[in-house]
Amino acid sequence: MSGIFSIESFSGLVAFAATVESGSFAAAGRKLGLSASAAGKAVERLELRLGVRLLHRTTRSLGPTGEGEVLYRHVAKILKDLQEAERELHLVQNAPRGRLKISVPTVMGRRIVLPALSEFHLSFPEVLVDINLDDLIVDVIEDGYDLALRLGELADSGLQARRIGPHGFTTCASPAYLAQRGTPRTPADLSGHCCIYYRFPTTGRPETWAFKGEQPDKPLKPSGILNDGEALASAAISGLGIVQVPNYLVKDDVEAGRLTPVLEDYTDSRGSVSLLWAPRSAEVARVRAFIDFFAERIASQL
Repeated sequence: MSGIFSIESFSGLVAFAATVESGSFAAAGRKLGLSASAAGKAVERLELRLGVRLLHRTTRSLGPTGEGEVLYRHVAKILKDLQEAERELHLVQNAPRGRLKISVPTVMGRRIVLPALSEFHLSFPEVLVDINLDDLIVDVIEDGYDLALRLGELADSGLQARRIGPHGFTTCASPAYLAQRGTPRTPADLSGHCCIYYRFPTTGRPETWAFKGEQPDKPLKPSGILNDGEALASAAISGLGIVQVPNYLVKDDVEAGRLTPVLEDYTDSRGSVSLLWAPRSAEVARVRAFIDFFAERIASQL
C-alpha cells in the first residue's frame, strides 16, 4: 500500500465518505453532483489503490468493511477539519481578523501610525498588526507584506495604490540660528547658510531639497548629513542650521516656537503619500479596514 495519496485518491476518499454517510452510490452521487456510476467507480479506484475492500456490496445494502470503518474515521475527521478551515477563511475574508504585515517609513510610523494604533485596535481587536519601521523599499509580494506605506513618486510596480495626499515639507531653522545668521528670503540665499541634509538609506546619497519657482544658483553644499529624519529636527532645534523635513515631523515644534519656517512660498512637495498592496489583497477584510482607517488618519496630518 502506498503511503502517499494523489489528487485522484482524494476524490475517491470524498466519494467513499459520502457513500458511507448516505448508504448508496446514488445518494452519494447526488450529494457530490456526480452520477451513481461515477461515485461507485471513484470508490473502486480507491480500493484498487489501497489494495483492500472498503465496502460490503449486496443487492439490498451497502456498508463499510472493517477496513472501511478504520478509513472512514480518519477521512471524516480530515473532511471536518477542511470544512472548519473553509469556514474560518470565509470569516477572515468578511470580518477583520488575523495578522497584518505592514511596511512603514520610520518617521511617519512613529509620528502618525503608531499613535493611532490603539484606536485601530479598539475598532478591530482581532487584527494583529505586525509593523516594520524601515526607510528601505521592500518588495511587497516577495517579502510577504499585506501593505506598504510609500513616500514620493511611485514606480510602476503592478501593485494597487491609494494616494492619500501630497508629501509636504517645511524648510525651517531655530529662532536662535536665524537671529545669528539671518533669514533666507529666496532659495538662492541658502548658499550662505548651514544646510543639514538627510541621507537616503537606499542610495546612500543626500536628499535634494524641493523648491518651486526660483532655484538656488548652484547645488547647495551640505553642512551636515544625517541618516535619521527625527535627528534632523533635533539638529535644527539645537541651532546647527536649516533643514527641510516633512510637515508632520516639525508641526508641533513650529507651533511651540522651537522652529521657524522659512521660504514658505518656495518650499515644494515631494511626490505623494500612498498605500500600496498586492492585487486582490484589499478584498481581505483586515487589509481593507487598515486602508480605510489609516488613509483618513494620515491625510489629516499631512
